[in-house]
Amino acid sequence: MSASLESTVDLAWAPEAWLAAHPELSSRLVFRHAAARFAEEDARVVFLEADLGGGGDPFEARHPQRYFNLGICEATMLDMACGLAHGGHTVIAHSFAAFGVMRACEQVRLNLAYARANVKLVCDYGGVAGAFFGPTHHAIEDLAVLRAMPNLTVVSPADGLETVHATRAMLQHDGPVYLRLGRNRVTRLDIPRPPFELGRAALLREGDDVGLLAHGEVGVSVALDAAKLLDAQGVSARVLNVHTLKPLDEEAVRETAARTRLLVTVEEHNVLGGLGSAVCETVCSLDLQRRVLRVGLQDRYDSRAGSHEALLKGHGLEGGQVAERILGVLPRTPVFAVESATRRD
Repeated sequence: MSASLESTVDLAWAPEAWLAAHPELSSRLVFRHAAARFAEEDARVVFLEADLGGGGDPFEARHPQRYFNLGICEATMLDMACGLAHGGHTVIAHSFAAFGVMRACEQVRLNLAYARANVKLVCDYGGVAGAFFGPTHHAIEDLAVLRAMPNLTVVSPADGLETVHATRAMLQHDGPVYLRLGRNRVTRLDIPRPPFELGRAALLREGDDVGLLAHGEVGVSVALDAAKLLDAQGVSARVLNVHTLKPLDEEAVRETAARTRLLVTVEEHNVLGGLGSAVCETVCSLDLQRRVLRVGLQDRYDSRAGSHEALLKGHGLEGGQVAERILGVLPRTPVFAVESATRRD
């Protein structure tokens, strides 16, 4: 992380070009630069974090009077954030997902969600991105916990560009938002996409056999990889980037169910309570009559040490693994006998 990244390209007006000039930045670092840039347009924006700055933060460099690194005190940080929000500020509260959501859960519930405070809780280390740090730094329950809280918007961007758009959108949104990011993964999706809009899923690829609904940086990348592998097997896959988990784009789920024979959710989260559960609930409530295959962590903690990639593979979160599972359960198109008609010569 460095506050000295200078570029003649304005991140706010040309994010694609800015990202091309900084290909080494992970989404969590892209977020920091985006927050610093957008704060120039709104003096109400304040940035709080719990011992993550470490010097050289772009927001601190640009707006030192609006940046507060409070140390390891997530609950206190959120208390302060909500107080500032009720005083008229738009507040970013930044921490690790395991601590900002789980350790400070009561503050998120009562001070953010219940009070509808204009606080943007932004957390790194979503899923098993913490890798070698182990289960204490993994966050596989955060989406389930926060999706159940009324008034809270829940978002996970798919790559650096979407992180820029999501940061702008959450700052413009009046109300509490949870923005979930990873750690050091660098993702740049070279694919056409519709304009970013909170609450509206983005169609990335059309298909009519399987509907892949994915959430977050890992989920979307894995879904796209699986779709390419399925295509080589003659299976057409539709890929939907469900960046906003709440409110869920139910119409996009309905349309995907109508166009495909199997729905598959892909997420770096427990299969209970996250995107998989949200899609299953929608299928039931709208009577869509589609099977849902949930890809993610199968309701277990991972005590193994290893790289992020190794942990993902251990949970079946690789494109090849997902494609193989889909081929094993995809309903085959029935072959009906064609009745011979009596022909009249």
